[in-house]
Amino acid sequence: MPHLYVKPRPLDPKRPDAGTLQVRLENGKPIPAEGALVEHTPYIRRRLRDGDLVTAKPPTKPSRAKSTANADAGEKEA
Repeated sequence: MPHLYVKPRPLDPKRPDAGTLQVRLENGKPIPAEGALVEHTPYIRRRLRDGDLVTAKPPTKPSRAKSTANADAGEKEA
């Protein structure tokens, strides 16, 4: 089954710092505020349709080359 990256909707769209709605998966575990990759099930489609969840872009991982270059630079300074 295909997967989607979803996030819970904000509690108050005018105040993003107010937090997000707590939405649980079928197994009872909450979806984190930063989002999660979930299966595209009827339950998830219902949450999307009701507005409890919104689709989002998954966070990008920093490239490994940059990470190791920064670590090496830190070691040289010490």
